[in-house]
Amino acid sequence: MLTPEQIEAILNNTFFSWGKEREAEIAGGIKFAHYTSAQVAMDIIKARDEDRCLWLRNAMLMNDFSEIEYGQQLLRLSLTNEHLCNRLIEACNGIHESILSAFTMMDQEVYAIKRSTYLLSLALHKGAELHQGKLSMWRAYGGDANVCILLNPEAFMTPQTAYDVVIAPVDYGGPNKFVAGIAHIAEAMIANRDALRQLDPETVKINLKYAVDVMILSTKHPGFEEENEWRIIHRTQLDTIENSPPSKIVSVNGIVQKVFYLPMRNIPEHQVKNADINSLLFKILIGPTPNPNLVWEGFVTLLDENGINDAADKVIACNIPLRR
Repeated sequence: MLTPEQIEAILNNTFFSWGKEREAEIAGGIKFAHYTSAQVAMDIIKARDEDRCLWLRNAMLMNDFSEIEYGQQLLRLSLTNEHLCNRLIEACNGIHESILSAFTMMDQEVYAIKRSTYLLSLALHKGAELHQGKLSMWRAYGGDANVCILLNPEAFMTPQTAYDVVIAPVDYGGPNKFVAGIAHIAEAMIANRDALRQLDPETVKINLKYAVDVMILSTKHPGFEEENEWRIIHRTQLDTIENSPPSKIVSVNGIVQKVFYLPMRNIPEHQVKNADINSLLFKILIGPTPNPNLVWEGFVTLLDENGINDAADKVIACNIPLRR
């Protein structure tokens, strides 16, 4: 009988290699950036330690929810490839005849995948971006007082057991890359067929579906490549699971909605480290605004009053002229 560790290794090796090569990018001073309003940044800083957190919002409330439809279009395109379909049929039926139904379910989930998905979007920053931000992102997050919260990556990249979330780099490789990703899963299923036959077929099907869902949720049109986005993803379950992230009801711009959230605190027993705000926060960048000096002063005071170390060194005004 396989041990839980062996089962996890088989599933990871078969289904979850998408984007893994990109993890090497998180080195040499690379930071994650979260673009948001000055109001949200202020609320995070002013929150009590036990309430300070980052929100995962529903995919239907993304700036452009058609991004998910783009991933689903690429899945449908993949399933028109006759050779790939034959390999998928061979891969699934070689384990258990019920597994192939995972692909039928996927094509029927255009709405369901949005409704049940919660995301936190982060952009990879390096070099001059650590002081100026990305012009395309400042324009996308329009407003007269938006900021970029630069975060140290360690808490996001360390394997943990506290929360049912995954972090995935967004892929901009277009149709060919997506088809190759599905083909890789099919070939891995065939290569690992004997081991997968030892597992509950439902477990195999669930992991296959989840792997393709992550691909759909972390794929964008090549034209967005400059964003260099990564996503923290949570998929809700019909039944609440033990390590589901906590949730609450909030109002954002007058829209009452449910959010899941990741508390900014360490949980050593679940390998959550460097998640407190002093470890997590690298800098706050003040975006294009008519009064950058006033906003800079306000955030330095906020950080200082709320126990964040080296407040004056942690706030930078990008000084890009405001254009709307």
